[in-house]
Amino acid sequence: MRRRGSRPQPLRALFALAVVSGFWAAVLGFFAVSGCETPSASLDGGDLMGVFDPRDAAVDAAARDARAKDAGKKGGGLGDAGVLGGDAGGSPEKVRAPTTGVCVAEEGLPNREMRKVLGRPPCREARVLEWRDGEGSPRYACVIAPRNVETRAPLPVVLFFHGAFDDPTAVDKKTGLRKLGARFSLTGDPAHTGFIVLAVQGRAIRGGKQGAVFDTEYTGSDNVDVAAVDHFLDALIGQKLVDRRRIYALGGSYGGQMAATYAMMRADRVAAFGVYASDAPPASWTCPGPPPPAMVVYRACDEFFPCASVERWLRARDALSAETAWVRLGAANDEEPHCALKNKCTEIKGSAHHRRWPKGREEEILKFFAKHTLSVQP
Repeated sequence: MRRRGSRPQPLRALFALAVVSGFWAAVLGFFAVSGCETPSASLDGGDLMGVFDPRDAAVDAAARDARAKDAGKKGGGLGDAGVLGGDAGGSPEKVRAPTTGVCVAEEGLPNREMRKVLGRPPCREARVLEWRDGEGSPRYACVIAPRNVETRAPLPVVLFFHGAFDDPTAVDKKTGLRKLGARFSLTGDPAHTGFIVLAVQGRAIRGGKQGAVFDTEYTGSDNVDVAAVDHFLDALIGQKLVDRRRIYALGGSYGGQMAATYAMMRADRVAAFGVYASDAPPASWTCPGPPPPAMVVYRACDEFFPCASVERWLRARDALSAETAWVRLGAANDEEPHCALKNKCTEIKGSAHHRRWPKGREEEILKFFAKHTLSVQP
């Protein structure tokens, strides 16, 4: 169809269009058979004007080797949510044996410098738990549970880790987890419909990050943030409210790094984790088997955790044969085919995209969680 007032295209232009169409058909055909690679990973870095770091080549090679070794053992290809090493839809529940022992190498130093002591978070219609950590600082966590939780128990638990400039009230301010927690079934059993959200508050520590954050730079056994999560989770377990087979971690931005860190350091109790707008945590996995399954939701344009950095993490997990589902989003909840070009991702746009929690994708994350359990006693 021509625009009004336009002249027919000359033959030369039509020929050029045919050539270009053939080229893109070949590119699409290549993606269709490329298996587990993220679409952006399959493009030449030069085509994206420096979006990718040359260091990606080594990670890509390791990922390809892992995929070749696992050929025929996994369901290959990309599912609806871009699954690496598995199927995002229709697959049965996957039961994983808890990974015992220490699987994260101790790195960094504990951050004990506090800018200020944070007070009790104003969580509405939630139970607020309080405790003093090993440094003597007051710690808080908000428990958001569905009505009649005692009769529904034991229930799955979603550990929610807020990002910088937020606190546990972000569960209500940014997410739809409260409503989903009242009706979404992670168990498939009507008698145990719903889940508990346990949102632990971070600390106002010094060291570059602003707001209340978690210390993910230090991965020693005495990390006070990890200990705080342990304490509050154990309190719920002691009340017989928790289905210990179904404990999940979820966070956004730096809270996403904490979700990944806690899942790796507590692989014997976290069945799977999810992150939004976050890349690889400092924690290094050291056990022979793969780290816990993960779902990663990220933006094609993100000022704080660039798309290329997130995809470098995806390929690193693929090299470890770790099951990873991923969804790359544009400005809203629609999927984006590749990382944004640098000249199209401005600082203002990238900052706004980063802070926009993907409410329309929460059920996908929960469906991913529902397919993963630990082989422990409920």
